Amino acid sequence: MSDFDDVRCLDVALADKLEIYFSRMKGRVPDVADAYQQLVDRLSAAGAGSEALRVGDRFPAFALPDASGRIRRLEDFLCEGPLVVSFNRGHWCAFCRMELLELQDTFEKIRSRGANLVSVQPETAQFTHRLKSDFGIGFPVLTDLDNGFALRANLMIALGSAVQEAFRKRGTELALFQGGNAAWFVPIPATYVIDMSGVIAATHVDPDFRNRMAPADILSALDTIKARN
Repeated sequence: MSDFDDVRCLDVALADKLEIYFSRMKGRVPDVADAYQQLVDRLSAAGAGSEALRVGDRFPAFALPDASGRIRRLEDFLCEGPLVVSFNRGHWCAFCRMELLELQDTFEKIRSRGANLVSVQPETAQFTHRLKSDFGIGFPVLTDLDNGFALRANLMIALGSAVQEAFRKRGTELALFQGGNAAWFVPIPATYVIDMSGVIAATHVDPDFRNRMAPADILSALDTIKARN
């Protein structure tokens, strides 16, 4: 069993799973772990994410294709209820996969509160479809090609040379997943809970990709929205 499969099955909180996985990564692929730590240190020092959308801001409109090529629009989701938007780096990111599996486990509770959930990633439909199929993801995974929407949300960042070098040593080229874009840009992982008027009710943005919004906090934000209406 891989480290990912072992950790994903642990009966602990998402934050603990991510911490345990990174600890194992440091022992198994120390150069990747070091490159990731350099990335986090660089982004934190630069204040990455400080200009991202905040609670009370209106979430920007989007029209992005899902894994089947259907265009999905913000206003269509909001006609049905609140929306949870999760920005993720891609199927190659074990931390994102771990988060998406937790969100899938929480999806029924999100729907029971009248809300919807989407993931936004800079990968082509070939890879978003594979992600959904391989991990049983039941909510839409949308393609933000060239990170245009992430840029509008002030979330786009460069992975940097250390991460590129560590990945290329293992034969991984992000351009293959991102429609030929070789810039090595990804979004800062972020979660937004948006009410039916399009206003952000809760958010989690952290340049340290090992930190994600707890599913319980998402549900709490949705409960608060419901109590207001």
